[in-house]
Amino acid sequence: MTTNEQLFEFIPERYFVKNLKDNRIGHIKLAFVREIINPLIIRSTDSEATVTLVTIDGRELVEIPPRKLKSREKLLGLMICREFGAVDESVRYNVFDGANYLNNPNSVVFGDTSTKSGDTAGLVSRAIYDWAYSLRDVKDITDKLQHNALSEAGTMIDETTGEMRQSLYSTEYVLPNTFFPHFVTVDNITPELFIHLLSCVLNQHRYGAQTTTTANNMTNHLVAVGFSNFEKPINSYTISKAWSSKSENSEPPTLASVTKFVQEQMATQYGGGLLSDNSSKKVSELVKWIGDLWSGYDVARSDGSNEAQPDTLTQIYNSAKATVDAYLREIKMVTGSGSGGDDKTQKVRQSIEALKAEGKEINEATVLAKVFEGARRQTGKKDYQKIIKELLAEMGNENEDSSDQD
Repeated sequence: MTTNEQLFEFIPERYFVKNLKDNRIGHIKLAFVREIINPLIIRSTDSEATVTLVTIDGRELVEIPPRKLKSREKLLGLMICREFGAVDESVRYNVFDGANYLNNPNSVVFGDTSTKSGDTAGLVSRAIYDWAYSLRDVKDITDKLQHNALSEAGTMIDETTGEMRQSLYSTEYVLPNTFFPHFVTVDNITPELFIHLLSCVLNQHRYGAQTTTTANNMTNHLVAVGFSNFEKPINSYTISKAWSSKSENSEPPTLASVTKFVQEQMATQYGGGLLSDNSSKKVSELVKWIGDLWSGYDVARSDGSNEAQPDTLTQIYNSAKATVDAYLREIKMVTGSGSGGDDKTQKVRQSIEALKAEGKEINEATVLAKVFEGARRQTGKKDYQKIIKELLAEMGNENEDSSDQD
């Protein structure tokens, strides 16, 4: 059974596309419970206050804008694509030096834009993120702490003036054991790009401000998947509103109670078009299946398996890269040798020149070794091998011409 056929056992094939140019009805809605497991900072214009929404019934909910979730998962997606050589090495997060650099799976899933003068282009996101709202009031799930920025001596005294510095500040944190129902909706997506999206969400655990200081603070639980011709009117706000109206929900929520409630609300909207813990195929089995793909990749890398027989996940990203490339060429967004081809060629030329300067033998093996000198993984190896072969052939022809002239 192929990887796609295994995925279709969870979600019917008709909700995926083969050609990314297709634009038809049918969507997939992913329902998550985002569990806070370490203090989380969600702030905006007020550096000392959590972002909140006051509802019509007087509740003040913690509110997480979509970008604060999507940006972290999109960044992880870029790192994953680098691992499989599915994006040009020169691409940095939100920095694209021309339309050709949008030629990668991550940009097609999450959307990206090139603003280079004379070479502008944009891709809309195929993953639509909901706003996330808490189930309980902000006063019940946050705490404010006062911090200070001490000098090297451990005091608040300015050593150059001898005066006290104004270094006190406060930060409000969302506390652990807080739950945010959240939804991501996808349209017109291939199976390979769907796997990429799930990998990004399920494996990202660091969100909000001060992520370079704080440890992992969120676990994302996929609790249901709905699929239908048309998107149903269910989101984080409607879940929070329905939760507050239930008298039996007066007790603090738990992961089990929130999961059960979200699954019930999804069942009301999607009926038989639903993957959950109550369906014949369990949503937990889908999560495990994604995890097993990554476990297989880790094993393949650790035992030194070669590219002649790539593991399943490598095959998925090779397929995703080819599908994206074909799509962007069809809509005339990508031209020439493809994403970053010129940069790869330049890197090979530089490696050849370095070998010449060192007085070393120049052949396919030595040039390839020079290209990846110091690299942890040989990402994009096949692309480089092709370029090396072409350039060495050109060099051979040039040498023959020189000999004829002599």
